[in-house]
Amino acid sequence: MHTLAIRNTAHALAALGLTLAVSSVSADSAEDQLINEVYADGGHTLYCGTSFMPGDRVRIDRIYPDRQLQQEFGCSSNRICQNDPGYAAARDDLHQMFPIERQSEIDRRATLFGELRSGVPTSQRCDYRLGFQTFEPGDAAKGAVARAMMYMHVQHGLPLVGTYEMLQRWNETTPPDEAERARNARISELTGRRNPFIDDPASMREVPAPALF
Repeated sequence: MHTLAIRNTAHALAALGLTLAVSSVSADSAEDQLINEVYADGGHTLYCGTSFMPGDRVRIDRIYPDRQLQQEFGCSSNRICQNDPGYAAARDDLHQMFPIERQSEIDRRATLFGELRSGVPTSQRCDYRLGFQTFEPGDAAKGAVARAMMYMHVQHGLPLVGTYEMLQRWNETTPPDEAERARNARISELTGRRNPFIDDPASMREVPAPALF
């Protein structure tokens, strides 16, 4: 299944200047690299916008859910899947990893990104909303989530988690800010890969909508 997905995205990869990557970096090393090198001067958490510095207690959220990633690679746990270099490359890709607070980690657990009906209240602490197995980021985070998800789809040949139309809408309504562009540049320095949808958000429209079966 995953081999077919990679083959189907080959033209999109070439058009956007992306290459398939493998990595031997461990999850712990990737998380340390994110905090200590990408956010060496500190930053703000994705969902709440809380400022932090290296050494502060933050958690790491991966935009592409582990459970869906494991299903795609046909393995049953992160420990087993880490033996697959393609899985490790996708899971520990810095472009999909973001610092968040502990409570946000708890709220995000076992949910998928989506949009909730009007009237669902926001979190008491941050500008996101929770429903049954659904997590809707606040407006400030939606664009970054959409661009990271589309990057994972094209770069690693993964099915989108969340509708194509929703991700396109989030990308267009919340364009990259200076901090997101600086983060993209720093990750490029470390890995040699950029997220092209941050450099040119309009290029997300060049990615074909997934076929419906």
